[in-house]
Parts: sequence; C-alpha cells; structure tokens
Amino acid sequence: MINNYEKFFIKDFQILKDKRVIVRLDLNLPINNDGGIGDTSRLDEIIPFLKELSFSSAKIIILSHFGSKGESIESVANILSSRLPFIKFISGTDFNFIKGKINEMKSGDALILENVRLFPGETENVESVARNFASFGEVYINDAFSVSHREHSSIVGIPKYLLSFFGPTFEKELINLSKLLTPNKPALLILGGAKISTKIDLIKRYLDQDVKVFVGGALANNIFKQRGVEVGDSLVDTKANLIASVLFHSNLIVPTDVVLSNNEERLINELKKGDTIVDCGKETVEELKKIIEESNTVIMNGPVGLYEEGFNFGTESILTLIANKKNGTTFIGGGDTLVVAKGLDILKRFSYVSLSGGAMLKYLAEGTLVGIDAVTNAK
Repeated sequence: MINNYEKFFIKDFQILKDKRVIVRLDLNLPINNDGGIGDTSRLDEIIPFLKELSFSSAKIIILSHFGSKGESIESVANILSSRLPFIKFISGTDFNFIKGKINEMKSGDALILENVRLFPGETENVESVARNFASFGEVYINDAFSVSHREHSSIVGIPKYLLSFFGPTFEKELINLSKLLTPNKPALLILGGAKISTKIDLIKRYLDQDVKVFVGGALANNIFKQRGVEVGDSLVDTKANLIASVLFHSNLIVPTDVVLSNNEERLINELKKGDTIVDCGKETVEELKKIIEESNTVIMNGPVGLYEEGFNFGTESILTLIANKKNGTTFIGGGDTLVVAKGLDILKRFSYVSLSGGAMLKYLAEGTLVGIDAVTNAK
C-alpha cells in the first residue's frame, strides 16, 4: 500500500525553492493546569522538517489548530520561534492582512498563522475558506496525520486547489501504521479510553482477522452491561451497541477483576449497585502478561483506567509489560498513552510510537483517512 503513496512523499526539497508552501502541522500541545504549555513532543518532531524547508529557500506558511476552547496559538508560536528565529507569528484572521504579510516574505522565511479553528468556516470545511487558505501558497504539505480524520478546510479543502504532498511525520505514520492493517500474528490489540461507539468498527475488523482484542477502561463497561453484568455507577457509552458476534467473540478479552473508586478490588461477577469501576485489577494484568509474551505484534491505544485521577496501575503495568517484551513488534498511540509512557521513561522501548490517537484508530479501522484521500486526489 505504501508504494501507492510514495509519489506524495517529498524526496528532494529543492523543488520547493522560492515556492510559497502551506504546511499543515499539529501543534496542539497539551496545556498544564496553570495554563502553560506541557509536553512539546509534537513540536520537537517537526523542527528538522521546518529547518529543511527553510534551508531549501521555501516560503513557509504554517497552519495548525490549538486547544479546544478557541485559544490563541501564540504561546506555541513563541516556543517555535524561540527555537527557529526565521518563524514569525501573525495574529488575526483577516485574509487580506495575512496576504500582505505573505507578499513581504523572503525565501527561507516562515509565518505561523493564528489557530485555524478561529477562522470561521474551518471546521465546517466551507469552500470559500479553503479557497482563501489555498490562495496563500503554491504547494500544500499535510504533516498533521493526527487530525487527518477531520473534514476541515485546512485538511481536505486546500488540496483541491494546490499540488499536495505528505510531510515526513505523516510519511512515518503511514509507513509504520500500514503494517498494522494486517498485523503479523499472533497479534494483540489493547484498547482503552471512554467511548466504545467510535471503536466498534476497529474491534470488529481485528476480530475478523483472528486478532485478540483486549478492551479496558470505560470501554469495557459497555461490554459488561450488554452481557448482563452489574456495572453500578460506572461510565457507560449510551451510543454504543455491540452485535452478538462481537460481544461474545472468543478473541474479545475484558478485565476479570477491577479497581473501584474507593480503591477496593473486586472480581467482575461480584460488582454491586453503586460501584464505580476506575481501573483493571492485578489478575487481569497477570492474564494479559502471558498473551503479550506470546504475541508477535502488540498494539496499545488509550489508558485502561482513570489515570488522570491517580488510578494508573493497569495502564502503567500493561505499558511496562509491552516495553519489556523481548520479541516481536510493539506499537503504542494516543496522547494519554504517550503521557503515561513518557512518565515511566519507556517511550524509546517500543517499536513505534504514534503521535496520533483518534486518527490512528480510524486509519486502522478503515485503511485510509479523509486527509489521505484529499492529498492523493489533489490537483
């Protein structure tokens, strides 16, 4: 499959010399409780790419989103420009003002525009917005795999008007994640998080390939409930409904014991009304240990407990087991998963660490993303 994408990978940056190049990045860095910027992994990853573009005398226009409440991207832009002084931040969302600044650019310069989601019509993929963005450049590069499952103007709209490519981070994600569309078996997928409704297609796809799928976190509560098990006050995804062939599949694995919000441990068949599940228990981790050791491919995405409230036993234990695995290949993804792995200082012990969460799961479920199709079908 990667061969189909190779012509969209940039092999010679000199073809971009003196060109106005629009680069869609993911600079959506986590925000600390004090409002400051947290982990900068995503930014660190794209620094060499931006340097290479500048050294190749491209004129770089950076688009990215940031935050979830309409925050300005200026704080991230300041970090970026402190590392790469050729980058300047342009505030505001007036297209004519921005065009004027772009016209003043010299080769090797870069501008980072305001949070794209502050431009009205971006998230609705309004054609006029895409056309205005496209008018800034001559070439478009998508290096934001992690948001390429979104039908937004800066992802799927701009490529309708410009010669388009994938950036190096996107290329790395495609090359590595494509291996997981048909993983080397025996294989194990470990899924955590809250909403199982967005993951049913992926679970079914892997079960159909005879891959073992462990479902933990709040995702498992739906399975318990549909199987007639008491889940008390535990979080349940009301939009989800698993069909019987998935619900009772022999390769679908769920916790056999759990940790409750009062720190008690309980076997699944001992749960009572009023209980709230917040993590998986020691017996579950021990059972997973054997399956992890026997698997040629292990994939994990999402925490299996409410780790942000201190219930991190399951997530930390499982990630450590995967990191200590002596044979086969190991893949992890999802922002929360990476935060836990980084805290354990084990990120470098996995075969591949994906910087995407929802996009990774969507790609594994469907084999493509709207952002991939936009580039491959571009002008």
